[in-house]
Amino acid sequence: MSTSKEFCIIGLGAFGSALGKDLFEKGSVVLGIDINEKLVNEHQDHFSQVLAADATNEAAMRSAGIADYDICIVAIGDHIEDNILATQTAIDIGVKRVWSRAETARHARILEKLGVERVVDPELEMAHRCSKILGSRSVLDIIEFSPGFSLIEIIVGPTHAGKSLKEINFRQKFNASVIAIRRQDRSIPIASPDDVILEGDVLFIAGKTEDVEKIERI
Repeated sequence: MSTSKEFCIIGLGAFGSALGKDLFEKGSVVLGIDINEKLVNEHQDHFSQVLAADATNEAAMRSAGIADYDICIVAIGDHIEDNILATQTAIDIGVKRVWSRAETARHARILEKLGVERVVDPELEMAHRCSKILGSRSVLDIIEFSPGFSLIEIIVGPTHAGKSLKEINFRQKFNASVIAIRRQDRSIPIASPDDVILEGDVLFIAGKTEDVEKIERI
């Protein structure tokens, strides 16, 4: 039996279609919904199923079976009112987890009051991610993999080179955990406290976003 999540993406614009396609290519079941039949036809091969329907219509969404999906992402970006109504419809139908895209701070507050699990602002999140990477000589990437928790890739400099993670007292010092190490000749997929890091190693560090973002160099 498959354990992969099943997703419903409402709104097949640039963000929704890219998200759905990526999830589908990774093996997830993905239903794409948009009121625009042209967009639906364009993405026939990029989703498990696509449907032309009005996501603000409760009867249509019940008929589509969106409540059976693990997560519904309302990716409508051009029309805030439709986004809000589609979000409310998904919640009213009983979708287990609802994420919704916000275009403005006020829009985000409305979505939060509706009770969505997560408000998504693609442009703001990408800008924040780029700012962190561009502003540091050590950070290679940062990804928030769940609300409040992030994974950062950071390259090791000379300061701690030749020391073990235990010697650095990493968890105590940074309140985060090294989960893997990548170096030129080999990778360590599950890091242990006794692993010694070398200059040029790339560390994959997980922890609370607020703690991980404070790590500038190792």
